[in-house]
Amino acid sequence: MKIRPCVTNHMSRSALSQSQRTQNDPLLLGTFSQTTLRYLKGTLGAQYKPIGRADTRQISNGGIGGGTYNHWFQVNLTEPAWIILTKGPPRPKYIQVSAYDLNKTPIQGDPIFDADSVTTETNGIKYIPYLDTVMSVQSDLYNTFDRLRLDRGDDRYYPLETGSYLICVSSTRNEPLAYELGVVIEFPTDEAFFELEDTDGSVCLQETEIDAAEIVGPILVDTVISVNAFSETNCEIASGVTVTVNPGITWLIGERIPAADYDNYKIILEVGDDAYYNTVHDHSLSEWQNAWEREHQDTDRFPELFVPLTNRP
Repeated sequence: MKIRPCVTNHMSRSALSQSQRTQNDPLLLGTFSQTTLRYLKGTLGAQYKPIGRADTRQISNGGIGGGTYNHWFQVNLTEPAWIILTKGPPRPKYIQVSAYDLNKTPIQGDPIFDADSVTTETNGIKYIPYLDTVMSVQSDLYNTFDRLRLDRGDDRYYPLETGSYLICVSSTRNEPLAYELGVVIEFPTDEAFFELEDTDGSVCLQETEIDAAEIVGPILVDTVISVNAFSETNCEIASGVTVTVNPGITWLIGERIPAADYDNYKIILEVGDDAYYNTVHDHSLSEWQNAWEREHQDTDRFPELFVPLTNRP
C-alpha cells in the first residue's frame, strides 16, 4: 500500500462557489515553494434559476439569474517562479485567460506569452520555451541586454517575484461553456546538468588531481603548450611571439586555487551567481510528472495537455 505525505498547498476549501467570487475574494489555490501542477475545471455562462429569497413581495434579493462569466483564482509564491497557463478542451478558443500581479498598486495586468516569443530549434524541431508563461513585467526597458541568456536579458521573461498573483478564466460566449485549464508553477532549477557524449550516458570523467604546469610570464619566444598549464592572474606575451595551445589542452589564467579546495575543482564547471539558473527555460516531463504524483492520488492520471509544453524527459 502506498501512503502519500500530507501537503499544505492544496486548494483551500470554502463555502463560496465560484459564481459568488470576484477579484476581491478569489479561490486560493495555495502557497507554493516547489514546482506544482493544477488542473482546473469549471463551467462559465449565465444561468436561468431562482436566486435570493423565494418571497419577492418583501424586500429581498429574490429573482431569476445566476451563473458567472469569470472564475477567479489566487496563487501565492514564496520564491520567484514562473506561472504557466495552458487551455484544454472542449472549446479553448472561446476561453480567455488573464493574470494579474496583486503586489502592485493598482493591480497590474501581466500579459501571457504567445507563440511569437523566444523560440529555439533542435534537430529541426521548433520549441517555444515561454509559451503560455505569464510575463514578469509589462514591457522591456531594453537596457538589460545579456547575449549569454536565452532571453537576451529581456526581463519580461524573468521569473515572477515573490508575492500573490491572480488568475481569471473568462468566457467570450453568452452560453454555458465548460473549460479546462492547466496551471504550472515552476521554480528555477538549482542543479547543473552535464551533457555526456558516451553512448550509454553513464560515464563522467573528472580530474584525479590538479596537476597543471605553471607558466610564468613574460613569454619571450614562440611556445607550444602540450600539457595542461596555469598562470596566476595574468601572463604577458612579448610582441611578435606566438603561443600555441594543443587540442585537448587547457591553459588556465586566473586566481590560484588553495590546496584545501582542490576537490571542489576536479570538474571545471563555472555556473556563476544565482542569475545563471534562470538563463534557460527547459521543462522536464519527468519532473512535472513527479510533481503531479506528489500531490494527487494514483487514480488521478497526469493530464496530457501538459505534455506539449515539455522539451526533455
